[in-house]
Amino acid sequence: MNNKLRSIIHPQDSRSRMLRNNILLSSLIKVAGLCTSFLVVPVTLNYLAPEQYGIWMTLSSILFWFSFFDVGLGNGMRNYLAQAIAQGDSEKGRTYLTTTLVMLAAIALILMLVMVSLAMVLDMNSVFNTTAISNAHLRQAVIIACVFTLIVFVVKNVGMVYVALQHYAMNDLLIVSGNVAALIFIYICTKVKPEGSLSSVVLIFTSVPVAVFLLGAIPLFRRHPELRPTPGSFNRAFGRQLLSKGIGFFFIQITSCLVIFGGSNIFITQYAGPEAVTVYNIAYKYFNLLAIAYTIVVSPMWNAYTDAYVKGDYAWIRRTFSYALAVWGVTIVAGLLMLASAPYFYSLWIGDTVSVPMSVSAGLLVFISFFNLNNCVTMLINGLNKIYVQIITSVVVTAAYIAAVLIGGGRSGIEGIVSCMSGSYAVMSIIHLYQCRLLIRQRATGIWNK
Repeated sequence: MNNKLRSIIHPQDSRSRMLRNNILLSSLIKVAGLCTSFLVVPVTLNYLAPEQYGIWMTLSSILFWFSFFDVGLGNGMRNYLAQAIAQGDSEKGRTYLTTTLVMLAAIALILMLVMVSLAMVLDMNSVFNTTAISNAHLRQAVIIACVFTLIVFVVKNVGMVYVALQHYAMNDLLIVSGNVAALIFIYICTKVKPEGSLSSVVLIFTSVPVAVFLLGAIPLFRRHPELRPTPGSFNRAFGRQLLSKGIGFFFIQITSCLVIFGGSNIFITQYAGPEAVTVYNIAYKYFNLLAIAYTIVVSPMWNAYTDAYVKGDYAWIRRTFSYALAVWGVTIVAGLLMLASAPYFYSLWIGDTVSVPMSVSAGLLVFISFFNLNNCVTMLINGLNKIYVQIITSVVVTAAYIAAVLIGGGRSGIEGIVSCMSGSYAVMSIIHLYQCRLLIRQRATGIWNK
């Protein structure tokens, strides 16, 4: 046991050491990110009037959807780039990166023209249902938001290059640095321009990440000049390959991630009412701490698996996958302790304002447990670039989930909808776990090896 613990804390091979360092650094960075996310809400609320803050929240929700318009090109690129790096083929890596950036820039330019044109002709006061801000000011804020968000759409792939190089923590550092810098600038605004300006808030939150990712590109391409994008490195054939793989990731994101995970609030609102959404979200935020913690552990494994797969190091893959499953078992134990202490935590956190039934807490623990298990196994599947089965399960299970909620799950309120979510992720995780076993044992054939 001591030897096993020592091998985890002080691994001998460089890949395991890099994985350990990424997990430790990501943990520290994510804690800073969580603190920042809690602080930014009161600071921004104190700067903007309540109605202006609501407009910003609505606008930011719309901008969130822009991230899905990359049709999975970023994830496709990180896989192919990681493979090229593992093979020592820097020219191929440069081509993958350049081709991805050119394609994303083209998509961003088209979206930018469409969104700016719409902003110029639409009545923004009607769109946001407000008269608190002039139409001209709203239009200015929307245009600023669209332009800089779509620039981030392209430059955030600097972080993906770090991930492909197995410096996962650097991507987290860039994201959190942008959030921290934005918080600082908003705080400064509260002192030098206390009357509050929606355009200022939008400009800060959308332009600061652009600056951070561009600054992050400087040391990246100084250290790895062989990966620096060049106009002559664009390749249409590589573009078709990236798009083919990217669309697969896109379908996975849209179905299992967005519909099952993101649609819960909509279903709960329709079947149980807005107050039930509050109950659900309080319990979800509590048990989601398990998902956040586990994601920190398994996310850096994605491209570490890619590196090991390209080099034929299946022993390392088996060992690391077993470690990931063991940590998942630890989260189950931690979750049961969280469930036992949930009533006390809710009481300290929100007092007696909202009552969260134990059945809701238990249901969300089951959901998060299967969510984490699926996250564990899909990191291996994604890393080995064998996502065909995952595409099928995501589409089919998502359709079954919607049908289950509509047929009867919704009538049972929060518990019924959460049970449908849990069942969906349970089915996916079991199928994906079976595929992982085949891949690790090198027995995968047919669709299991695509």
